[in-house]
Amino acid sequence: MVGAGLVGSATACALAAQGRRVLVVERRAPLTALPDDVRGLVLAPASVEVLERCGLWAPLASHAAPIRHIRISERGAFGCVRLDAAEAGLEALGWSCPADLMLSELNAALVRTGTIEISWSTRFVDARAGAETVTVELATAEGPREVAAQLLVGADGARSLVRHAAGIEVDRVDYGQSAVVANLDAPALAADLAIEHFTAEGPLALLPRGGTRFVSVQCLERAHAQRAAQLAPQAYLERLAARAGQRLGELDGLGPRRVHALARQRARSLVAARTVIVGNAANTVHPNGAQGLNLGLRDVAALDAVLRDADDIGSRTLLASYAARRAPDHRAIGTFTHLAAQAFASPLPPVRWARRAALAALAHAPPLRRRLVGELSGLGALARLAAPGGEAP
Repeated sequence: MVGAGLVGSATACALAAQGRRVLVVERRAPLTALPDDVRGLVLAPASVEVLERCGLWAPLASHAAPIRHIRISERGAFGCVRLDAAEAGLEALGWSCPADLMLSELNAALVRTGTIEISWSTRFVDARAGAETVTVELATAEGPREVAAQLLVGADGARSLVRHAAGIEVDRVDYGQSAVVANLDAPALAADLAIEHFTAEGPLALLPRGGTRFVSVQCLERAHAQRAAQLAPQAYLERLAARAGQRLGELDGLGPRRVHALARQRARSLVAARTVIVGNAANTVHPNGAQGLNLGLRDVAALDAVLRDADDIGSRTLLASYAARRAPDHRAIGTFTHLAAQAFASPLPPVRWARRAALAALAHAPPLRRRLVGELSGLGALARLAAPGGEAP
């Protein structure tokens, strides 16, 4: 396993729970303090279920703020769409968890298992697949190392070295935007409310962190994002409030701002000889809808289901089964997030009329809202992964 990020840690714990011998290779050193990551990551109900199966939800639950209401709006459009957990029959629409705390807890879980070998400060160099094993070349602090395994899992992010070594190409769309992420206080907002507001410049989101604290995400044209990140704190908060186009109340307590470039990237294959890629190594999607991590955690669930009880977990048949199970979900979420990004940025009158009609329909049709919430919850996709052959039960 290459990568001890969020999806990589969850994958390692899931495979270790099957009784597998797992080696996790991570380029960075072990965490001695919280990482410099101010993002808030939304865990859908299906993702919480996956984490519970891996024994990982309990340490995260105390850090997670429930999202019971979501308000979706567009600048210049009348009204908004309100999604409600109770209307959908759910405890919560999702849970917002600080990315730094999540990574710290998942890395701690790797260590707590006592059965996972972790090679920190180690770089993946190359891999050679044979008939029964894959030989992985590593560069450790002590020198070169070779490891033979039945399966190599690449969970090493959008610039995956495992994917590159396997010869898997990607299709990439650069949105020409960056997301400016920062924490702030918004005392006037309900503690379980999330906001998604679409503008021609890009979407803006507020995610609860508990109490009056929220994570703000502003998507802007790349140069504008860099300038926004350099604004004085009060000027930044005033600009954010003006972009939101709604009453946020007084904003205060702005934390550090971080800028993340936005692009869509999809691997042309999820598997190669005795190799599988998961998480951002396989897919990177636009952050609208907060689907990226949730998609990666369903990769974990699918891999767990396909490999359970298998003798040779790197066989061509098993890996083909995994790829077939994941393709529909990857395609659907990638298309949804991409089209949303394109549609809400388009100034063309027909596109504007169509998206406003869609929002109006959602606002006035509870069955449509319940269907949307059901899809974004990931529960249907998770049930299909667990069914024989990966089909709907």
